[in-house]
Amino acid sequence: MNDIHDQLLKKVHEYFKINQEWESKRTHVAGIKIRRILSELRELAKVRREEIQEVRAEKPKTKSPAYRKSLLQAPEDQND
Repeated sequence: MNDIHDQLLKKVHEYFKINQEWESKRTHVAGIKIRRILSELRELAKVRREEIQEVRAEKPKTKSPAYRKSLLQAPEDQND
């Protein structure tokens, strides 16, 4: 797995724990913690998104299998 992906998963688990604390206590400290984690999640998501965009830029664009299947069926429809 990707390093950033693993970091994202760990942060989501951390977020889940702290969100439970926030929902039950609504303390100032819990609010600070959850906002910090949300900010870190946003930064990790941004890095992961950029990684995915780099791969997509290199990979040739292809249509979905359903689209290709519809193209194969289209010549039969054109004979009518």
